[in-house]
Amino acid sequence: MNEDGPRAPRPDEFDELVAQVNRVMREEVGAAPTYGEEWPRIYRLQNLENIRVLRVDGRIVSSAAIYPHEVRFGDARLRVAGITGVATDAAYRRRGFATRVMHACIERTAELGCHLSLLGSGVPSWYRKLGWEYAGLERKYRFSRGNRHLLPSSPALVMREAEDGDFEALAAIHAARALGGVRSADLLRSMWSPKPGAAVWAGLRDGETGAYLRVRGTSVTEYGGPAELVLPMLARLLESWDDPAIPTSTRSIAERQVNTKPTVHASLDAPWRPDDVTNALDTLGILRSAGYVRMIRIEDPQGLLRAYGRTDLNARADGDRIVVETENRTLRLSRTDAVKLFFGPERPVQPDVAGLPFAFHVWTADRV
Repeated sequence: MNEDGPRAPRPDEFDELVAQVNRVMREEVGAAPTYGEEWPRIYRLQNLENIRVLRVDGRIVSSAAIYPHEVRFGDARLRVAGITGVATDAAYRRRGFATRVMHACIERTAELGCHLSLLGSGVPSWYRKLGWEYAGLERKYRFSRGNRHLLPSSPALVMREAEDGDFEALAAIHAARALGGVRSADLLRSMWSPKPGAAVWAGLRDGETGAYLRVRGTSVTEYGGPAELVLPMLARLLESWDDPAIPTSTRSIAERQVNTKPTVHASLDAPWRPDDVTNALDTLGILRSAGYVRMIRIEDPQGLLRAYGRTDLNARADGDRIVVETENRTLRLSRTDAVKLFFGPERPVQPDVAGLPFAFHVWTADRV
């Protein structure tokens, strides 16, 4: 068996790489081969140095991609590596190829100076062995016909789908809150390129763009701007999605078989750190749930502490452990427990370390 890699792919291997990812991530589950098209800022020739492939017997059989980007949390600015497209052909699984590709990705994140890496997965236990763990908190608010009428209205609000000329204003609205990925207008335009079931809505007041909602299906995955604009925009969307004239007392057999709901059930994603939008929704008593932000791996523990301005703590990686030194104790933690220590919500160390966990949030659009 002839092996080559893991390594960055060459430009002449780009089409083969995209075909391999589509084969595993889409065609294998009966979906159209669109994975590469869905992530144009990742699967492009300019990002090949941040992708790792493994060739066996002349073909790419395993690959993974990195999306390095900057993330802000108030004064803290982190270098984050999003991991996506971890794909191994079915005939080559359980041979350690994916593990080798992921170790190569970990080495690349160190070269890039990343403080941490993020990923989402349906097989979390496999990633835990490599140091990733679910951590951080985010909110999800639930809406239906029973509560959407509680949202305020604003007849003077102008609401329309975002146009190309809106993206400078939308990027400025996002930047002003200092929470989430650092985005230029061009990057935002690329990230929010039309996808099936997705749209970006702009809210205008006195002719100026002052707020936005990004939606996918009936989920609002991001918002920006003050509550006095965001909530009326949300109210209009919910009203447009749910027609009260449609009878709900019975459903057809076909609707029952696919579990079509008789009225619209929608959601809004929000950071755990309160803002005026979440405060307004909480005041109304809108039901919310908590969930993890992502699976996180700490790549540079000392750099992470310094990025958050913590000069009173020291931390270093020691193999599969992370050593944290406080003023009066030394903690030797597994990598997964260290993730919980820094980002919560579970508390692996008692008593708590003052000032931890850190505030952390990544909007859906920044994830890969």
